[in-house]
Amino acid sequence: MLEPVHDQAAGLLAWNLQPPTRVLAVVATERGSASLELLWRLRQGCEAIGVAAAVVEGPPGTWPEDHAQAGSVWLWHAPAGTTVSWWPAEGGRPLVALTAQPAALVSAYRALKVLRQAGLQPVVVALPDEMESREDRAGGRAPAPLNAALSALQRTCHTHLAWIPAAWRLGYHEQPSAKPEGEAVLYKILDAAWTLDVPGGAEDGRRPC
Repeated sequence: MLEPVHDQAAGLLAWNLQPPTRVLAVVATERGSASLELLWRLRQGCEAIGVAAAVVEGPPGTWPEDHAQAGSVWLWHAPAGTTVSWWPAEGGRPLVALTAQPAALVSAYRALKVLRQAGLQPVVVALPDEMESREDRAGGRAPAPLNAALSALQRTCHTHLAWIPAAWRLGYHEQPSAKPEGEAVLYKILDAAWTLDVPGGAEDGRRPC
């Protein structure tokens, strides 16, 4: 009866568990700035929910280690071909930005074709502009130009790739400090990441969760 009581969580604490570093692949747009817009919205959204995020480019081996904070997000901006070369087969889902601009539609299809032919499951992230987002918040109809672009993209994928990509909608946020209206979409996007061990974790005895 006088034996010391051991906390059942003590064994877990001994592992010194750390949250993983996540990587989101944002496929670089061939023409236009759709992928740059997506990067900006993702950084603003991560900031709003208290998640550190940094943009990195180039192959994974060249990324600066000082960005690899436990629990942070790397926003990897890379062409479709580079993404295919490095993305893990059983990892998350690369993100392809889409706006209502014709150039963005063409670039999105080309990226989806490369990613799909490599066996990946990319996701289209539709980006309404400021006016379209205001109409959404006011309860208006979904913006016709962006919907038309998305429908055209999905039809083309169905016709030529025998596949229809999933599409998520990430709204425009006027104030960087404001909580994103599409917070649920942001968390869905974060679930599309793949995780990395924090550099140095093996040497200091830490393990990712």
